[in-house]
Amino acid sequence: MKNLKNYLFVVIAFIFSTNVIAQKSITENLSELNLKSEYKGGKLYEANGFLIPVIEGSNEEMGEQYGALMKEEMQKAYDFLIQPELKEGKLDQETIQFWVNRAYGTGSLRTKQFYDGVAKGSGWSLNDVVFLDQIMEYGIYYGKLHSFAGCTSIAAWGENSKDGEMYIGRNMDWSEAFLNFPTVLTVRKPNDGSYKMATTGWPGMFCAFTAMNEEGVYIDLHDGTSMGGSLVFLERPSIINILTDFMSESASLDALKAKFNGMNNSTSTIFTIADSKSAASMECSSLNGNRVRLPKGDAITVVNTFLVDDWGLGKRETVSNSLRRYSNMEDRLAESKGKVDAQYTRDLMDIRIFNEDGSFKENGGSTKPALQDADLTVYQTVFDIHNQKVWMKVPVPEYFADWTEINLNELWK
Repeated sequence: MKNLKNYLFVVIAFIFSTNVIAQKSITENLSELNLKSEYKGGKLYEANGFLIPVIEGSNEEMGEQYGALMKEEMQKAYDFLIQPELKEGKLDQETIQFWVNRAYGTGSLRTKQFYDGVAKGSGWSLNDVVFLDQIMEYGIYYGKLHSFAGCTSIAAWGENSKDGEMYIGRNMDWSEAFLNFPTVLTVRKPNDGSYKMATTGWPGMFCAFTAMNEEGVYIDLHDGTSMGGSLVFLERPSIINILTDFMSESASLDALKAKFNGMNNSTSTIFTIADSKSAASMECSSLNGNRVRLPKGDAITVVNTFLVDDWGLGKRETVSNSLRRYSNMEDRLAESKGKVDAQYTRDLMDIRIFNEDGSFKENGGSTKPALQDADLTVYQTVFDIHNQKVWMKVPVPEYFADWTEINLNELWK
């Protein structure tokens, strides 16, 4: 009996010491994150001006944690985007109710429960929570907001990367109005069997604009309205909600492709989709269905122009210089074959498209830290899929935040 007690003591001591070491490792890896607040298991971190809410539990519990942790920032977004429309009589409660009914009524159970939780945690009405999240499609439908405009993404892997792993860079180019809010990286840790995921957006806007899940499946969203039609189909579920469901349930690039092939988009969009082994672009027209563009080799560039031949469209330039950005980044990737890693991807994403005088930069890239055409780069991301890390940056001088590393692998523990 004495030997048994000694054995149990040793086992318990080992478990305790292992747990302490693990917790210490997590703490050290998150040392550059500033813990701002906590609520019922959820934590809100800040790093270099970026906000990182880490939420866990059921969908409603995650929503409640988000609402409690982010309500002040949500209010700033609401006051900037929605309150003026109400005050000037351009927006009424009947219109709000329509968009709320559409998003909530056609949303998955996951979507409904998350919305319910955000309302509970923030103390907001459900209508205010849902409408702020749906401001994108509402804005496109009424032409009140600048569209997603001029985003650029690159992906390199296999022979094109330094170690064969997948690296993805992304510029979110949009209206300068969205520089008024912090960029938010929301980390979800659900307990319902869904995949853990991280999404980059703004306060109270939950769409997977730029996202990766724990399986290494990646997605980012580009405006496609100049190519696929600037129409929002009100009788279809909001793509804003569907993307979160896709990322919560897809374990591979093939799974994500199949989901897109089985749907009609509510708005015209272009997506970069990837996993650790390959990448592609999904070109989606709200008028004419979806087509996938596969890579030629181990790299791909995605912009705001449809590039699949069988659309029956010629290669069309956009007001945000999509074809110029495309050719620039294709050239930069060709020059970089076998060199690309996380640092190299950041360097590529930092190359500007314009000179200071507005002329096109020789051997240029895609980044727009100033408003020199239709939009500017409001944030940038680089994802290291294998190591589950993301770097975030705001390149605009007045709001500048340099590349900031976030270790998703640690946050997902």
